[in-house]
Order: sequence, then structure tokens, then C-alpha cells
Amino acid sequence: MVNPDIEDILGYHFKNKEWLVQALTHTGYSNEHFCKDFSEFSTIGDVVLKLVLTELLMEKGHQSGGEITPERVEQEKKEGLAKTARKLSIEPFIKLGKGQIKQNHGDSDHVLAETLEAIAGAIYHDGGFDKTKDIMKKWFID
Repeated sequence: MVNPDIEDILGYHFKNKEWLVQALTHTGYSNEHFCKDFSEFSTIGDVVLKLVLTELLMEKGHQSGGEITPERVEQEKKEGLAKTARKLSIEPFIKLGKGQIKQNHGDSDHVLAETLEAIAGAIYHDGGFDKTKDIMKKWFID
């Protein structure tokens, strides 16, 4: 079951709620509960993030790869994605395994970045590119 608060936080309401649940589920939890984890959505989300961030930078007036790439790389690094995830306050919704919880992985840059990538992938899968871009603009534009 999806907590509706996470959809409000993300700015997107899923047609298929299970995809959001999967995007929030890390491997430790899935191994303990025999369910799908975030990995398939994380992979596509990584690519979607690159494309959306590139388009956003072009809309801000960056013209060349030399201008776009360094700034995009900064935003898509684990630290940059984790900062955005913290701004959205997604931490309480991430499903972690018992060991991950004990080691406070839910607040790690790595877990937050991977989760944000997976959420982006799930939104893309559920709503398509244009919807994903509209949602992500709100995440990354201050």
C-alpha cells in the first residue's frame, strides 16, 4: 500500500501504485520480504535524469556540451541527488532491510540517490517522458 503523502511530496500520483512501492523498496527489504526491488527503475531513472537535467540546463540558456556537462554531472552525483531527495523528504518512505536500518542507510547519499533515480524511472514508466520532465523540473529548480 502506498502512503498518499509520498505522492503529494513527489508531485505525481501513480496510476500503478505498485511501481512506486517497488521504486521505494531496497534490496535488503526485498530479500527479507520476497518482493521486487527498485533496481529496474533505478537503471532507467538514471538515464531519464541525465536527459531531463540536460534539457533543464539548455532551457536555462546553456548552449554547448562544455557548459552543460559539468553542471549536469554536479547535479547527478550522489551528493546532488541526495540533496534533492532530502529536500523532498522521501527518507521515511524508503523500505530498507533490518541490517540497513541498523546501519542508518536510509540517510546515506547512496541510498537516497538510488531511490530518487528509481522514483524517476517509475514515474517515466507510469506517465511517460513529458510528465516525468514536468515533475522533475519542480524537484531541481529552486
